[in-house]
Amino acid sequence: MTNSLKSLAFVFLLTPLLSVTVVAQNGNNDAATDRIANQLGMLQQSVKTLDATLSDIADKFLPLYAKAREAEEDSARRVSANFALLTQAEQRAEILRKQLIEIIEKETAYRSRIAQLDEDMRPDNIERSLNPYGTTRTAEARDTRRRVLESDRRGFESLLTLTSQSRLRLEEDVRQADALVARLKQRLMPVIDAQINKINPEK
Repeated sequence: MTNSLKSLAFVFLLTPLLSVTVVAQNGNNDAATDRIANQLGMLQQSVKTLDATLSDIADKFLPLYAKAREAEEDSARRVSANFALLTQAEQRAEILRKQLIEIIEKETAYRSRIAQLDEDMRPDNIERSLNPYGTTRTAEARDTRRRVLESDRRGFESLLTLTSQSRLRLEEDVRQADALVARLKQRLMPVIDAQINKINPEK
């Protein structure tokens, strides 16, 4: 930018000198030569003055430009870092949500199994399950069958309790993860919109 200004100023300063040179060639006298010498001296002084002025302008504005450029790059780095953080938060929320769905499916399966065991422990169903064997020790067989079913039920109840506790923790984790994503979006979206407006301010 500084070199372009110098070139342009030099052209403007050189124009009067060229006109004097033409006069000197046409008039071919000493007065014209003196005028050329004077114009050259003035031109040299003008170039020196212009150079000093441009250097002064550069000294004042280049640091400001560099500072503005550094601030813009720093802002871009912060946006990039926040966007990466948002992406990670969204991925974590999605993983937690999938885990929650799996836990709910397990919980539903355990509840169904417990309901089925309750049905199997009904006396008529225990009796029906023993009939094909034709045993003569019906009372003992019924007690054994009931104990097995009760043991199975206790096992599934324990699994259901653990699963329900895990579900509650995961639900809270999902809520927190979604809240973090919302906060990051609220902070990041205005900055992204501002960057887009800088690229295409008319839209």
